[in-house]
Amino acid sequence: YRTYPGTHPNKGEYFTRGTSHDEYSGYTEDSTIYERGMQRLLLKWETAKKLVPGPRERSRDPKSKVGVIFFGTSSHSSYESLAGLNKKGLPINSLRIRSFPFQVEVDDFLDRHDIVFVIEQNRDGQMRTLLINECQTSPDKLFSVCNIDGMPITAKFITEKIQEEFARKKITNTQNISGGKQ
Repeated sequence: YRTYPGTHPNKGEYFTRGTSHDEYSGYTEDSTIYERGMQRLLLKWETAKKLVPGPRERSRDPKSKVGVIFFGTSSHSSYESLAGLNKKGLPINSLRIRSFPFQVEVDDFLDRHDIVFVIEQNRDGQMRTLLINECQTSPDKLFSVCNIDGMPITAKFITEKIQEEFARKKITNTQNISGGKQ
């Protein structure tokens, strides 16, 4: 009785609603079965981390405490911006995220950097929020570089935003976010 309209009654696909089903897709409201389903979802989530494409890291300076995270269509502009910043004496390490859920490499990158710019084309900074929530990262170390003008993000835009933050916070590449030397 839980099928899409127009589906054949005994030859068509069916779906169960949410997590209110057992291992065999039978409907249930039993709390113990629900909890078992939640535990199975955790296992599936951990398995997915091993199967999805891993992130790509570029280390321009292993001592640098400044990093950049980006993904998707912002990749080319981000790489172009980072190459220009590197020529100006700001070697910033980068991590291109290629999938979710995040793998351990994302956590490691965040742990090694005190300041991380999150480049995205989303008004609400959803990737930044995912990094905070999923990696238990302090919001204070993540700076949004968000382009929301409806046009593709450019290397110039990224470069300007990163340079503005460097100037505003008086950041050097080997300083932590409070300005103290490492």
